[in-house]
Amino acid sequence: MIGDLLKTERKKAGLSQKALGEKAGISYVAINRIENGTFPRLSIATRLFGAMGRKLIFTLEDADEIVTAPLNEANVSSL
Repeated sequence: MIGDLLKTERKKAGLSQKALGEKAGISYVAINRIENGTFPRLSIATRLFGAMGRKLIFTLEDADEIVTAPLNEANVSSL
């Protein structure tokens, strides 16, 4: 799921896996693995989407309320 989204957004941005990796400081091998089904740490996903000018939003839902919080390197660095 996140891999498909990453691939779609990367292609929209006109970036190869290698180019995205260079922008995000992550190897293209790791990007390839994510796009093919490996679930990344949130800190890695945040860096990848951030390198494309995108922001990840975390939403937690239960029966009584919905809590939404933007994810960024500062609040997911240990995840």
